[in-house]
Amino acid sequence: MALIGTIDPYVPGTSFSNYVELIEYFFSSNNIVEERKKDVFMSCAGLAVFEELKLLYPATDLKTLSYAEITKKLKERLDKIDSEIMLRYKFRCRRQSPTESGENYVLAVKHLAESCDFGAFRDSAIRDQLVFGVYNRELQKRLLNEEELSLKSAERIIKGFEMANNNSQYFAETGAAVGVNSVRNRLGNRQSRVERRDRSRSRSRDRNYGRNEDGRSSYRRMEGRSRSGHRNVSRGRYANFVCNFCRKRGHIQKNCYRFKNSQGESVNSVKEDTASKEVHDYFKRLRVDYSSESEDEDLCRIDSRLGPQGAGESSGSDRAKA
Repeated sequence: MALIGTIDPYVPGTSFSNYVELIEYFFSSNNIVEERKKDVFMSCAGLAVFEELKLLYPATDLKTLSYAEITKKLKERLDKIDSEIMLRYKFRCRRQSPTESGENYVLAVKHLAESCDFGAFRDSAIRDQLVFGVYNRELQKRLLNEEELSLKSAERIIKGFEMANNNSQYFAETGAAVGVNSVRNRLGNRQSRVERRDRSRSRSRDRNYGRNEDGRSSYRRMEGRSRSGHRNVSRGRYANFVCNFCRKRGHIQKNCYRFKNSQGESVNSVKEDTASKEVHDYFKRLRVDYSSESEDEDLCRIDSRLGPQGAGESSGSDRAKA
């Protein structure tokens, strides 16, 4: 027949009385008779209990002992009972730790009071110790200011105060989390905008990025061209235009390399500015006018030297030649 439940071996340092009480429930649930309790107990208690029994009964066969004798001797051995003054000293020194809940503190004080044998003074002693040992000073002031404080009202105040603190802390953390999330959302939106702007700038730099003839990097306008420098007919201002000279799509005749080569114009040559050409023509005219004026002055000087005779001779000679 299978047994219901399991019993772990006894752990040294823990309460042996509690272990015996637990194993009694195991016996009751499995309907174990009195004659078999010692055998089941010896099988479940473990090696530590067996060695203690060997020390307690060195020259006695354990089979001749009863279950009641074994458990009584082990309780006296493993559960040492302090004196009454020591138990009350531990009760008076019991205070709530910073991480201990109020409910656990109330239960611990009640448990210590059970072994102190206060009698009719039990509830008053527990109430006094709860007020004296609470960790929160605001709670302690509230308990001290309470009129006709009883043990029941003290427990109610301690539990209510702890619940209110937990709720306020939860609301504070929730509000802080909401605030942090809102700030993160705003920062995230701003960061996303900055990232989009940086990406657009990088794309524009990539489009305008080129190489000089000497291999150094430079940024220049490359409309309708790819990174390699070749014309891209699918992009640019004249993507849908057809050149009238070479009949190719993607540019116009003014920007056609073949047309410029046929006209004897270098592709990379720079045209003279209109203003500079006009200034050049102006100085050329001035130079021509100046030269013509100087020639007229020379002729006048020659005529003045020859006089009317020379003029007549020259005219006569001209008629003779004619």
